[in-house]
Amino acid sequence: MYKRFLLSLSLITSLFAITPVYAENLKLASWNIAWLGSHKFNQRTEKDYKELARYARQLDADVIALQEVENSDYARKVFGDDYDYYFSTKNWVQRVGVAVRKSKGYQVSSVEYKALDVGRVRYGMDITLSKNDEKLRLLAVHLKSGCFEKALDGKSVGAMANSTKNAKKNKRACEKLSKQIKPLESWIDQRAQENIPFIVIGDFNRRFSKDIELAHSEEAGLWQAIDDEGSEDMWAPTLDKDSQCWGGYYKDYIDHIVFDPKARQRYVQGSFYQLVFDGKYSKKLSRALSDHCPISIQLEL
Repeated sequence: MYKRFLLSLSLITSLFAITPVYAENLKLASWNIAWLGSHKFNQRTEKDYKELARYARQLDADVIALQEVENSDYARKVFGDDYDYYFSTKNWVQRVGVAVRKSKGYQVSSVEYKALDVGRVRYGMDITLSKNDEKLRLLAVHLKSGCFEKALDGKSVGAMANSTKNAKKNKRACEKLSKQIKPLESWIDQRAQENIPFIVIGDFNRRFSKDIELAHSEEAGLWQAIDDEGSEDMWAPTLDKDSQCWGGYYKDYIDHIVFDPKARQRYVQGSFYQLVFDGKYSKKLSRALSDHCPISIQLEL
């Protein structure tokens, strides 16, 4: 009897020993909710906020990189109280922030990445998520707008026309975006030295597909600048896809989720998703919701 008991106990112990520890899925998203703040450009009604909240429920993400959101008060109008919010302190309504779902139980470390501010542009948010001895490092960004595919090397930017108001504006945009390359590369270089998966996520205001199509040099293309070899061999699911936001009105993605090799190993294949709004594009409707549709992926952590 005693031997049978020991045998049963041994079998039960063996079963527990071989029971696999299943990875937990984390849904990570990015959403530029245009002018969600106290600026005069935000003319949203209560009905509009309810619609945004409906799409936020559909998105159902655990961690969301936010752009053009002024602070946590405005974020809660869309995502509610189920998230902790981490926002930059840049004195401007278009702030970068990150929302982390409370129920996921992550320890969160956050610090502003001010090096991206090369002159009246937005800070980044550097976030570390920790749980069960696993860590994920995120840099949420909103880079300078207005230089979506032009070459960024000094010679090309210097040769840009500046005889009209619009030309001067475009040239300034390219000058600032080109200056943001160095601090962005620096952050990636530092993370590549660590043994922690990392992702750069947000509104890059750059058509990476065009960088690739135009075969820009490392000095001229933002994608070429950040995509190196080895531990800096970056990848994004948006590289070979067309955006369907507002019926394809904005065909090329400028919002991206960029993985290092370690983070890519955690990527759930086929999980990239773009949440497309209902209705046909109009300026009025895009201002009520956003000109950006949220994108998301899933990771196994």
